[in-house]
Formats: sequence, structure tokens, C-alpha cells
Amino acid sequence: MRCRWWWILLMVAMAGVFGLPATYYVSPAGSDSGPGSSSQPWRTLQHAADQVQAGDVVLVRSGSYAGFRSKSSGAAGQPVQFKAEAGASVVINTVGPDNWHGSVINIENHDWWLVDGLEVTGASGAAGIDVREADHVVVRNCHCHHNRKWGIFTGFAESFTAEHNECAYSTEEHGIYHSNSGDEAILRYNYCHHNHGCGIQINADPSMGGDGICSDARVEYNVIYANGAGGGAGINLASVRDSRIANNLIYGNLAGGIAMWDDGQGTQWGCRNNLIAHNTVHMPSSARWALNMINGSTGNQVLDNILIHDGSRGGLETDAGSLSGLVSDYNIMTRVSLDDTFLTLAAWQSGYGQDGHSAARAAAELFINPGGDHHLLETAWAVDHGLTLAEYTDDLDGVARPQGAASDIGCYERAAGALVGDINGDGVVDEADCILLADYLAGNLRSDDLTPAAADLNQDGAIDAVDLTILKRLL
Repeated sequence: MRCRWWWILLMVAMAGVFGLPATYYVSPAGSDSGPGSSSQPWRTLQHAADQVQAGDVVLVRSGSYAGFRSKSSGAAGQPVQFKAEAGASVVINTVGPDNWHGSVINIENHDWWLVDGLEVTGASGAAGIDVREADHVVVRNCHCHHNRKWGIFTGFAESFTAEHNECAYSTEEHGIYHSNSGDEAILRYNYCHHNHGCGIQINADPSMGGDGICSDARVEYNVIYANGAGGGAGINLASVRDSRIANNLIYGNLAGGIAMWDDGQGTQWGCRNNLIAHNTVHMPSSARWALNMINGSTGNQVLDNILIHDGSRGGLETDAGSLSGLVSDYNIMTRVSLDDTFLTLAAWQSGYGQDGHSAARAAAELFINPGGDHHLLETAWAVDHGLTLAEYTDDLDGVARPQGAASDIGCYERAAGALVGDINGDGVVDEADCILLADYLAGNLRSDDLTPAAADLNQDGAIDAVDLTILKRLL
């Protein structure tokens, strides 16, 4: 018996010495003099950041807080995690007492972090969430809004991930800004809207150190709209290479759609060898081009995109110095600008050997509602006219590609035989469909009270809460 107790005491002592991962809690009703347990939570996020080590989880309870700055790193498989407790509404609306740069959350010089489920607003100097010289950081399910410069910002951050975030109303610049030659960024499933500059910007900043190139990025499955009152683009890329920009919906932006260039640093810094695929880019009449690819941006593949403009501009703006290695095909667009000379699609096809399988169509010929629902009409030329790509087996909603003989062009795949989301079968996707699906999920209706093929929005074989979430997003 004495041996058994001796062993238990030894293990407890080792836990203290070696710092085994722990779960801590923070609450507006807590005290930093306590142990940070569920029953005796801490009061401030900064105190929690001062205490944690690799593998620790901090669960934050409902309330308003000041921000914090990281003081330690996690490790592979053991990130430091700051998360909203399940069901909690956490608002971080004041720059932390120990923060740098005027940002609300500041992760700097510390790797392997996860920030999850927090509302972050009110940055007075820079970003809601600010990540600098920190690798393997994940920002997930956060709502970053009304911050001075950026919703989420990175500098010299390798293997950074931002997913399922909403970044909106940045006063001076962008929703998400990944900068300073950080490689292997993953920016996916984000909503970026009403930012003064870009929705998403990746700028390798060749003049600011590092190798001046962002490589192997994935910018996918994002919805980006109503940005650019101060210029920029929905997705703005400078010195980005060997990356994929795909399955994004970009509409109603006031400046550019997708822009690829050299940041004015010289054509040796152009965006090269990227795949731009299955994007739907719909530009208003006063905006710039749907896709701008200039200043040494060579070797790119532009496939399966809807690139349309409601005004006198058009789909692709490029220059002679960016034509080398270009493969552009299976797109929908009306006009091309080459060295500021406008070409019809037919002239571009015959004169430059590009876009042989592409076509010119207007928004009204493609979309259920060009003003708000960019899912494809049953009669849209985009249906079954794309090139089926091994890299993309689903669409922005998670619907499998292809549904027909070939993949559809743009970010949405039309589900065979049904108008996606038209659950009551009236030919329109609207609030009535949302109410019907919610009633069905609550058990108030039978499956024969709706159109199952239209209700299974992500085509996974089940009608569930995920489909309701997708439908709400459409509206």
C-alpha cells in the first residue's frame, strides 16, 4: 500500500515539474488569484496567457474582456488553445494591457497556437488578431470586425491557417492580411465583407526581408463581398507562387476581383505558377476587372472560372509580360484587356490561342438571382461545361463535383434534378424555404413535405443542421 501511495505522489510531483497539459477557465466573475479551475476561474485573458504552456487549453466563458499577448509556445500536437467555452458568447473589445501594436490579441514569437470562437473588435492601432513571427497558428470561428487596420493580420508567419472566420468593417485596410513571405498559408471558409481595402490580401512584401515570395498558399471556399471602397481587390495577391485560389465567391466588390501582381517591386516578383479555378467573380459596373494578372505574373492556370462584369470592362486584364506559360480555358467572360487594349473573347481566342472552350454570358443568363444568389440556373451554360479537376471534388457548398457529365464552371455545382435550396418547390430560394427546413429538423414535418434533393444542400445523403446553415448563408 505504501508503494502505491508513493507512486501516486511521485506522479503528481512529476506533473508539476514537467507541466502536463491542463484545462483552465476564464470568466468575468473570476479572480486571477485563484487556480483557474472550472469552479474558481481566472478573471483576465492576460493572466491566463502568462500561465499556459504547451498543450494547455483555456476555455473562456461568456462576457467582455480585454485582449492578451502570448508568452509561451505550444508544440506539434500540443498547441496552446484559447477557445470560447461551448455555447459561450465571448467578446474581446479592448487592447490588452501588455499588448504591442495596438492589436487586441497579439501572438508574437510563439508557435503552435489555436484561437477559436472569439469575437474580436475595437483594435485601436492594428488588428483584431495579430500574428507575427509565429508559425503553425490557427485562427478559427472568430468574428473580427470594426478594427482599425485588419481583422486578422500575419507577418513572417509560416503554416498559418484562418478558417471559418468572419472579418468585416476594417476601417483602413483589409479583412485578412497575410504578409511578409510566410509560406503554406491556408485561408478557407471565411466571410470577408465591407472592409475598406481588400477582403483577403497575401503580399510577400519583397522589400521587407525574407525571400520575398509566399509559396504553397491555399485560398479556397471563401465568400468575399462589398470590399474595396479604398481600393484593392476581393483577393489581392503580390509575389504569390505555386498556390491555389479556388471555389471562392467574389461579388459586389468596389475595386478589383482577383488581382495578381508584383506589388510594384519589379516583374521578377510577379505571381507565378498558380491555379485559379472554380471561382465566381461578379463585378459591378463601376468596378475594375474580374481578374487582373500583370507585371511578370507568368505560368498561371485559369480554369473553370466565371469572370463577368456588369459594365464596360470584363473578365481578364493582363499584359504581354504575363502570357508566358499561361493556360486559360473553360471560363465564362466577355472581354479581355491586353496591354490596355480591349479584345472580345473571340479575338482573344483566335489571336492568342487561349480559352478555346470558354464562352461569353451575362449574369442574368447564369445566376438564380444576380443580385444575391449566385447558384446556377438550370439553363446556365456553365452547367456541365467545365473541366473536371482532380484537385477539386466539391464546390463552395460541399456539393460533390461533377453532378453531370463534367464539372460546372464557377464556385457552385448545380445538384442534378433540383434547384438547390428550393425546398418548397416554388422555383425560388427564399426565407420560406429556410422556415420549412427548420420545421423539418425540429420534427414538425415529414420528409414528403419538402423536396429532399433540394434540401440536401451539401449532397452528403443526409438532411441535417449543416444544410440549414448553408441555406441561411444563401439568404
